[in-house]
Amino acid sequence: MQFISEDKINEIRNSADIVNIISDYIPLKMQGKNYFGICPFHDDHTPSMSVSKERQLFKCFVCGKGGNVFSFVKEYENIGYLEAVKKVADKVGIPVDFTLNQASDSKYKYEYEIMDFVTKILQNNLNSKEGIKAKEYLAKRNIGEDIIKEFKIGYALNDSKYLYNVLTKKNYPLNKLDELGLIGKDGIKGYDIFVNRIMIPLTNLEGKVVGYTGRIFNDEKSAKYINTKETPIYKKGDIIFNYYNAKNPIRENKYAILVEGNMDAIRIYSSGIKNVLALMGTAITNEQVDILKKLRVPIILMLDNDEAGANATIKVGDELTKNNVLCKVVRLEGAKDPDEYIVKYGIEKFREVIKNSLNYFDYKLIYLKENKNLNNTEELITYVKDVLKMLDNADNLTKEITLKKLSDEYHLDYETLKKEANFKEEKKEIKEIKANVKKINSKDKYRICVDNILYYMMSDAKYLTIFNKKLGFLREKEERDLITEIEYYIDKYKKINLADFLSYIENDDNLKVLVNNITNRVNFEDLDDKIFLDYINALDNIIKKDNIKEIKQKINTSTDINEQLESINKQIAISKKMLEVKKEV
Repeated sequence: MQFISEDKINEIRNSADIVNIISDYIPLKMQGKNYFGICPFHDDHTPSMSVSKERQLFKCFVCGKGGNVFSFVKEYENIGYLEAVKKVADKVGIPVDFTLNQASDSKYKYEYEIMDFVTKILQNNLNSKEGIKAKEYLAKRNIGEDIIKEFKIGYALNDSKYLYNVLTKKNYPLNKLDELGLIGKDGIKGYDIFVNRIMIPLTNLEGKVVGYTGRIFNDEKSAKYINTKETPIYKKGDIIFNYYNAKNPIRENKYAILVEGNMDAIRIYSSGIKNVLALMGTAITNEQVDILKKLRVPIILMLDNDEAGANATIKVGDELTKNNVLCKVVRLEGAKDPDEYIVKYGIEKFREVIKNSLNYFDYKLIYLKENKNLNNTEELITYVKDVLKMLDNADNLTKEITLKKLSDEYHLDYETLKKEANFKEEKKEIKEIKANVKKINSKDKYRICVDNILYYMMSDAKYLTIFNKKLGFLREKEERDLITEIEYYIDKYKKINLADFLSYIENDDNLKVLVNNITNRVNFEDLDDKIFLDYINALDNIIKKDNIKEIKQKINTSTDINEQLESINKQIAISKKMLEVKKEV
């Protein structure tokens, strides 16, 4: 079970300057007393993310993302909270004596245990005398011992009962082995799914083996590849091959190569280019797009050099660009795939084509011209319409450059093209952060007041004292639960700040969701006693107005004269208090 004490987490956070840590990921520039940078959590073009050295917090004023140093690393690296703590600890040189094992307390612990055991068996098979031919095949593909070990490549023996016998002797249930796609069932008996194949483990985002690709190697007439069926722990559309091994090289190189097959990925990886991923096919799912998007680097598409690969490049490229992922394209001339290209032309030539990768937009223009006679008016019209459709979601600058190229190359009227392209009027949104709550005029006034009151109380202990004296109560149970936790924290540590409190509530899912929502909505403004009192008074008025509404309703519906008089007196008392507050303000 993973565990780091609160004191250790606080020590790590207090030793880590958030400005220095975030500067390792994105450039920051000082403006006033804070630092600003391009937000990596949305498609940002102007510095929208503020980083406070004084308060050790970051906040994007466009997408709302914010938090402490652990929150940033967790979100940027797409990793778990404790792994983020460990990464920050490593950066500041604080030893943390625990091993990250994200699946150790998973509900699929048993399934992972089986897959790990099977992987070891398959690795042993490859090193046995029965695995000699498979190993020779890998050697011919320039896949040596180091890569075999790194990818945990194994061999399924030419015996349809071998794995079945081993696993059932270990008392693993046949139904479970069938569920995991390892053993097929024939009545009450079983048989191996993978026979006489090189076995390439498929891992999830945390590096746990969840399935296999079995590849033939001796020119048999059976299918070239067999993949594990979908199981409780393996959903093909949820993983990208080699993600776990490649994520750090990708961050170091600041781009990722995306290929079709896992053998292509292994071949490229074994040549020293480790920032490579594979889709294991030509389609891409929404889940895979999200994974690639969170890497926040350009993706170089290097799919097979055939018609299917060209069409897939467009489909995958469209999906990525639609989701604001920067795309480039390499088409490998003279070879069907990256593996063959490296064998024929060598790794240096391969590196060269990567450097000369085409912007996806330019590649698509070339693709749309293919198999068209642009001297033919009808085909030229089709091409121009295809280009205009491609420009639908492009920014105005891209549209202008592309349309001028079209106009010059084919002697078309620029204004006509511009009209057809439907240029958008880009409105500049001016986002003003108004601290004084009296200027807020919306139905969300209650939410704004509560969010900011809680934000202040999580930032400085004195605001809890002011709140208890002036108001002392919030309407919703989850808000009251948060105040109780704030009181407990202050009682324990005699102080509070938001950066430390975010770490403190990390293991409470309900509170974490509430606090994350609050920090996403508020603007991390400088703390000001007068502004806090404005929020308190405004909220007090909202609550009193709601009470008056309830009392009026009670007066109108009640038939008891004494009850009506009591309600009228309550209404008068509340109204007097509201007038007193207005005079004070």
